[in-house]
Amino acid sequence: MKRITKDFITLFNVLWYRDFPLTKEHKEIASRAEWTTHIGFCARTASDLLGYFMYFEHGNRTDAVIKDNAENVIANLEWEWYEPRKIDKVNEVRQLHEAKENCQFSVFVTYSDNKFYDDNLNAVKTQWGDSVEPIVLFLVRFNRKGKRIFDTIETHHIQNGKSKKIRSQPALPWHAEGKRWEDWS
Repeated sequence: MKRITKDFITLFNVLWYRDFPLTKEHKEIASRAEWTTHIGFCARTASDLLGYFMYFEHGNRTDAVIKDNAENVIANLEWEWYEPRKIDKVNEVRQLHEAKENCQFSVFVTYSDNKFYDDNLNAVKTQWGDSVEPIVLFLVRFNRKGKRIFDTIETHHIQNGKSKKIRSQPALPWHAEGKRWEDWS
C-alpha cells in the first residue's frame, strides 16, 4: 500500500470524530445531508492536511476528487447512504472502477446493517474485482432499531481481488475509550 493511501486512511479515521454531527445528550440521529456534509468535511480536511486540493462534484460524475498542485488526480471519492448490496441503487463503485486508472487510489464511504455485513462487503469486492488499482472502503456499520444506530467504522483496502481490514474503531465518539468525547455515565 502506498504511503499516500495509508496517510489518507489515518487522517480520515482520526477526523471522523471531529465536528461529529451527533451528540449523545442532544441529538442521537442525523439526517443524510448531515452525514454527507460530515464525510465531505473529513475527506477535505484530510486532503488539506496532506497538502492537496479537493474538488466536490467534479466533472458532474464524482462526489469529490483530490488533486495535487499539477492537477494530477490523487484520488476519486464517492459516498452513498444506501448499502452497497443494493446494486440497483448504488452505482458509485462502478463509477470509481471506470475511473480507477486515472488516480492513485479510490475511496468509497458507505453504510452496512450488521445483518447484511458480508453481503455489503462482498458487493464492493465483487464490483472492484481483480483490479491492481486499490480502493479504500470506509464502512460504517449499524444496527437498525427503527433508525440506524451506528456502532463501528471499518476501513478496508481492496486490491488484486483481495480485501484487508486495515482499521476498526467505534463509529460514535462517545464510545471511543480514553478520548475526550467518551461517555462517562
